[in-house]
Amino acid sequence: MTTATGSIRVASLNVCCGVSNSLRPVRERAAGFCRRLEETDVDVVNLQEVWTPGLRRFLRGHLPSFPSVAHGTGLLGQPAGGLVSFSRTPLRSARYVPFRVALVRPGGLSVHRAPVLSSGLQGVLTFEVAGRRTVVGNVHLTANRDGDWSVGNRYQALQAAQLETVHRALRAARRGDTELMVVGGDFNVPSGSALYEGIVDAGRWRDPFAAADLPTFHPALLPAGATAHRVDYLLVHGDPGRYPVTGTELLFTEPAAMPSGGTAYLSDHLAQTVTVAAPGAGAGEP
Repeated sequence: MTTATGSIRVASLNVCCGVSNSLRPVRERAAGFCRRLEETDVDVVNLQEVWTPGLRRFLRGHLPSFPSVAHGTGLLGQPAGGLVSFSRTPLRSARYVPFRVALVRPGGLSVHRAPVLSSGLQGVLTFEVAGRRTVVGNVHLTANRDGDWSVGNRYQALQAAQLETVHRALRAARRGDTELMVVGGDFNVPSGSALYEGIVDAGRWRDPFAAADLPTFHPALLPAGATAHRVDYLLVHGDPGRYPVTGTELLFTEPAAMPSGGTAYLSDHLAQTVTVAAPGAGAGEP
C-alpha cells in the first residue's frame, strides 16, 4: 500500500484578463501576485484567463521558482482556454480538452449565440505531477451572465454539459497508478446552486472549502446590489485516510500596494490554496 511521503500544495486564481473590468492593467497586477506566490510554499498554481502568449511569457518570467509549465496551444499560439499551470516540480502528460464537444448535448443551445461560441474557447487542462502519482486539473467554465441560478435557468444545461466534460477529462487523465487528483479553477457556479452536485460529481470529490463556504469574488468589484458567491473551487479525489487535506487558505484578500501608486486588488477573484498529503514516487520513478 502506498503511503503519503509528503504533501502537495495547489493554488488557483483567475487572473482577470478580460476587456471589461475596473482593475489595474493585468501585467501590473500579475507582477504583484507572482511575487506573492514566489514567497509561498505552493507547489502548483493553476491560472485562468491567460489569453495571450505574451502574458504567459510574462508570468513565466515572474515565477522563476516554478520552471515547469503545462498548457495547451491555441491556433494563434495562445494558451488554449486561457489555462496555464506552473509548477516547482516537473509536470508531464499535459492535455487540453475544449468544451465545444459539450455543445451537442440536448438543451445546450438554450442560451444566446455569444455564450455558446465562447464556450468553445474554454475547457479543461489536465497533467501529471511527475513522480507523485498525482493528476491535477485546471478548469474555467462559461460564466452565467444573467446571475440567475434558479433551477432551469438558461445557462444550466450548458454548464452541466461542461461539468460532464470536466469529469470525463479527469477520468481519462488517470493512469493505473494514480492515487491522488486535485482539480481547481473558476467554475463560475455558486456553491448554493443546483449544479453544485455536478461540480463534486455527486460527492466523489472532496470540497475542502465547503464548511467555510466563503465567497471567492471580491464584493467591492460587483455591481451595486449583487451578492458575492463561492464560484472557484479546489477539489480533491483520493483516499481521505491516506491523503487527508491538511490546510486551506485564501490569498489576495486585500488590496495590495501598486508600483503606479495607491492600492488595488490583484484580481477580481481571490486565490484558493489547498494542502494535501501526497503519495511518493512509484516504481521506477525518481
